[in-house]
Amino acid sequence: MRNGSKVNGRLLNQDTFSIQLLDSNERLVSLARADVRDVTFVKASTMPSYRDTLTADELGDVVAYLVTLKGLRP
Repeated sequence: MRNGSKVNGRLLNQDTFSIQLLDSNERLVSLARADVRDVTFVKASTMPSYRDTLTADELGDVVAYLVTLKGLRP
């Protein structure tokens, strides 16, 4: 920001005059472009990776659990 502070969040919308995003607490933040000094987009996911943390069996257990949350289809 022009005042030296930083705002992090997930971009929802932007136009000529404003930027709207969700901050880390899922709160809507609307910023006037006139108050923004610089915008940086991060392409890396903020979701932590468990690629080298979970065993194949543990990963299977997580997937099996997630399938149970889907519900039954008629």
